Amino acid sequence: MPEPELDTVMMQGCIDRYRAGERAAMDDLLRAAGARLEKLARHMTRTFPNVRDQADTGDVLQGSLIRLLRTLQTLRPETTRDFFNLAAVHIRRELLDLARRCKKRRNDVTLALPEDGASAACAPPAVAADAGADFELWVRFHEAVDALPVEEREVVGLVFYHGWTQVKIAKMFGVDERTVRRRWAAACDRLRQDMGDLPGG
Repeated sequence: MPEPELDTVMMQGCIDRYRAGERAAMDDLLRAAGARLEKLARHMTRTFPNVRDQADTGDVLQGSLIRLLRTLQTLRPETTRDFFNLAAVHIRRELLDLARRCKKRRNDVTLALPEDGASAACAPPAVAADAGADFELWVRFHEAVDALPVEEREVVGLVFYHGWTQVKIAKMFGVDERTVRRRWAAACDRLRQDMGDLPGG
């Protein structure tokens, strides 16, 4: 079943209610973010299949929602745009932490090899090397996104993390679609310069 389109007017109403002190509005905000966070978790699991044995979609979703909830207790976004930017920040942070934890587990296993040097019995060297490179690429990508200029990072967050179209982003920002396309292209150029290529691209 396709994901329903988010009603930005309804979403802004939730934000206004929450800023006015209505605590129930926080639940509405988290429910609205939950479906998108889950969609992201599924996407990232497909993009980096070697993480499947370390954490599933529910793990990523739960960690992101906890981060978002903690922030919403002290920070109240003013607009739908601000809210989705905030959600994208927490998605990136959760994925970065997950990548580092998974990489550390693999490194710990590698360091605990038998003293007789029988490493081949634990994991084929080629597979271990590929896995490490994949984790490193994941970490580098999200760190590179964090380093983008604000306007470019905003567009990347909505496209990559939330799956929004450039047309929808332009409508929410109140700008011409060409402006969004330019920001997306500039962001991709910066990321390619930093990394050489994009995950899953």
